[in-house]
Amino acid sequence: MSALYDKSAPYFYFSITGDVQLTAPTFIYGKTPAIPGASLMSSSGARMSGTLTMGVTTVYPPPDATQYYWVIPKNSGNIFLIDTQGNPSRTIIRLNHRTADRFARGTLATLMFEEAGTRVKNNSYIKLKNNADFVSGPNTSITLMAGGSASWVEVSRNE
Repeated sequence: MSALYDKSAPYFYFSITGDVQLTAPTFIYGKTPAIPGASLMSSSGARMSGTLTMGVTTVYPPPDATQYYWVIPKNSGNIFLIDTQGNPSRTIIRLNHRTADRFARGTLATLMFEEAGTRVKNNSYIKLKNNADFVSGPNTSITLMAGGSASWVEVSRNE
């Protein structure tokens, strides 16, 4: 097997030749016990790009002046624990609206909520399934895919 790192492509990627076996990590949230073992993904001549990590970081509410404009940190993984600092009655209307904070197109971000009451509002920047807002419950989550601009699309939710 050999691998080449291409810096000239629009998105950096590894070009792997030969047989490769990968396993995807599993993340369990809440009180469900983890089940060891995972199925292997196998491919030859495939391309992979994007964040291949499942790092976790805590996200705090924005200042009152921009209370609906949340920023989740780039290069800190894909799972974000939303800390509402004791006030879960908050609304998220925009994520990473500034160009410098935007995620690459196709990046998945999972927002994890411990408390009930935080609303992710369906709008032109965050497109949610069936145009339905997401309102957090205890230990719930929503996964969004970055559009490469200031837009996000819902992939799944755990209510």
